[in-house]
Amino acid sequence: MRAIGGASRIKGVGILMLLAAMTLSACGDQKKKTNKVLATVDGNEITALQLDAELQHVNGATEENSVQKKTLRKQALDALINRQILLKEAVRNKIDRDPKLIQIVERFKTQAIVQAYLESKEGNLSKPSKSEIDAYFEEHPELFAHRQILDVEQLIIAAHDFDGPLRSEMDSATSLSQMTTWLKKKRVGYARTQHTYTSADLPAEIVGQIRKLGKNHLFVLEDGQQDLLCALTELRESPISREVATAQIERYLLNKKIQEVATAEIARLRSLAKLEYIDKSENLIVEDASPSAQNRSGRHELAEIK
Repeated sequence: MRAIGGASRIKGVGILMLLAAMTLSACGDQKKKTNKVLATVDGNEITALQLDAELQHVNGATEENSVQKKTLRKQALDALINRQILLKEAVRNKIDRDPKLIQIVERFKTQAIVQAYLESKEGNLSKPSKSEIDAYFEEHPELFAHRQILDVEQLIIAAHDFDGPLRSEMDSATSLSQMTTWLKKKRVGYARTQHTYTSADLPAEIVGQIRKLGKNHLFVLEDGQQDLLCALTELRESPISREVATAQIERYLLNKKIQEVATAEIARLRSLAKLEYIDKSENLIVEDASPSAQNRSGRHELAEIK
């Protein structure tokens, strides 16, 4: 609405001031209401806002049952009280002045601020569209329509025992039971386990190799930093429908977008920052930050197949 003439403009300002006063008054009343004091510990207040923040990190805090909610709120309030009591005693003993603790506190504070900043950059992200979700479903049949379950029996053997004699025995063995007999005879320690993988857990080429081997054929699976002597005991189809997969795909694609935003923002800010490595003797300058140069922990590879 346009203001016409001086009187109308002044009148408009008066209305805005009145509205502002009403808003401030309402905010003040709301703050008093939501931040009411629930308890005091040696004069230190514990408020409703603190309790609400505490409940955000409690499993089951959103339960509909009023009795459960009340119980959870009581437990959370007790936790806040106990923490305040312990904090006072820790400060009295000057624990808060420990340089190592100060570093830890500063680290978590920095992480919280950085996370809040990145979340603010993610605010305008749109949810993945139906076409994006459908495309991902069609492009990854091994995760959904053609998903498979692999039951694998495994022998966990220390890396230093994966020597020539053991590998030689593997070449002639036809089952894990035969291998366990040999390991017992040679007094080599091992643990026998059963693990279930899905085709989503392993690279497609490894699933293909295991499927080609068939049941009870021995192979070595590199799982992160350990080698596992394995044999497939069961392979079965376990497809996931498009309807069931939709929510999972939506979360994945949204998280991927969030990660891309974070990566792009870090790259942008690094390009603007004046970065200088002072002590080059530590050899900490990162030459290659590509995924292939990152830690391989968690990857699965078939190191050897019989």
